[in-house]
Amino acid sequence: MSDWNEMFYTNPLGSIWYYREMGSRNKKTGKLSYYNVRVTDYKIDDCQCKAREFNRYTPCKHMKRLKEKCSHLQI
Repeated sequence: MSDWNEMFYTNPLGSIWYYREMGSRNKKTGKLSYYNVRVTDYKIDDCQCKAREFNRYTPCKHMKRLKEKCSHLQI
């Protein structure tokens, strides 16, 4: 394990993965909503919630919550 690449694994550039964040509860049905938050190269860049449709360039509460949980990610 003298080589740095053997000790730590990093995803290659251009890697995209998703986290599932819990949204708020629907008042009529009582069901919870879940949203997929996209991470590209350790940077949180998109969410599928309605707030992102109206304010494209500001992070939504799901993106901020994921940043609190996973401190190695950036917004």
